[in-house]
Amino acid sequence: MKIIGVGYNYRPHREEASERGFLSGHEVDEPIFFHKGDALLRPNTPFFLPDMGSTIEYEAELVVQISRVGKQIAERFAHRYYNYITLGIDFTARDIQRRAIAQGHPWLMAKVFDGSAVVGSWLSKEELSYPEQPIPFRLDVDGVTRQQGNSSEMIHSIDKLIASVSRYQTLRMGDLIFTGTPSGVGPIQIGQLLEGYIGERRVLQLSIK
Repeated sequence: MKIIGVGYNYRPHREEASERGFLSGHEVDEPIFFHKGDALLRPNTPFFLPDMGSTIEYEAELVVQISRVGKQIAERFAHRYYNYITLGIDFTARDIQRRAIAQGHPWLMAKVFDGSAVVGSWLSKEELSYPEQPIPFRLDVDGVTRQQGNSSEMIHSIDKLIASVSRYQTLRMGDLIFTGTPSGVGPIQIGQLLEGYIGERRVLQLSIK
């Protein structure tokens, strides 16, 4: 199983990242991809803050599960390659990422550490009335909404992301695509409770230990 992340797929987050010195103001025509290795957190377990001496930040995003093998998938057929969607969290070691970007190095250490990819309960496209209806989502931290977005706000749609990835890598059953985060990313602390919602349905609950 591959875990593929997408960078800067919401314009407000692009602006947020630019203000924090992570990204130039230039528009990107093609999606930016990275890998999360085998960093998937086991279901129903807390996230233990790693002893990395780093600032770990949450990034909430819609996650798509690939349901069939595909390569060189045309965007108009991409909807055939996934049936389930959920909300996930891409934890990022922000100071390590900042240092890597400044030095022109890959982001690997900032993105691939144990448990840094979290997924909630899966919902079918039919349950979500997708793509006929856009998918709203949000992340609450200790009961306060910190991030919220909508699938219609993506720069590159789910189907375009699938088509783009499949130009370079064969997609296989069970692969996950984290589709990018809206603005509002922030640091986590021990003792916090993170709750993720699709619409008004809670699909993710995570304690920080």
